[in-house]
Amino acid sequence: MFKKVFTTILVVVAGIGLFFFGFSDSYKLSLKARVKYFMGEYKEARVLAKEAFDLDPYNKMAFSILAQSKISAKLLDYVEDSKRYLKKIEQLTAKNSFSDADKIKIKFYCEIQLEKYQKLTPTVMTDKELYKACTNKYEKFKKIHEELF
Repeated sequence: MFKKVFTTILVVVAGIGLFFFGFSDSYKLSLKARVKYFMGEYKEARVLAKEAFDLDPYNKMAFSILAQSKISAKLLDYVEDSKRYLKKIEQLTAKNSFSDADKIKIKFYCEIQLEKYQKLTPTVMTDKELYKACTNKYEKFKKIHEELF
C-alpha cells in the first residue's frame, strides 16, 4: 500500500515538475539565464532572468539569478572601469613631468575606484576569479594613491 501511494505521489510531483520546466516560458528563460550566468555572461543572464521574472514573479530561480547577475555585472563593470582608468593614469605618467592638474586627475581616478570597491558586495555565488580581479585592481589603485599622495 505504501509503495503505491509513494509511487503515485512521485509520479504527480514529477509530472508537475515536467509541466513547469517543459512548458513554462518563465522557467525555460530562467534555465537559459542560469547557463549564461555560469558561463560568465552576466549581462545577458540578467536580461533573461528579468524576462523570466516578469513572466512569473514566483519563479525563485529567476529571482536568484537576477540578483546574482546584477552583483556580478557590477564587479565586471568595476574591472572594466579600472582598466580604463589605469590606462588614463599610464598616459598621464608617461610624460617626463606631469602637472598638478595631472596629479589631481590621478587622485580623482584612484579615489573613484577605491570608493567603488568598498560598495561591491560579493556573495557565496559570486565568481571567485572575478572578485579576485576586482581586488587586484583595488590594490593597484591603493598603491598608486599611497605613492603619490
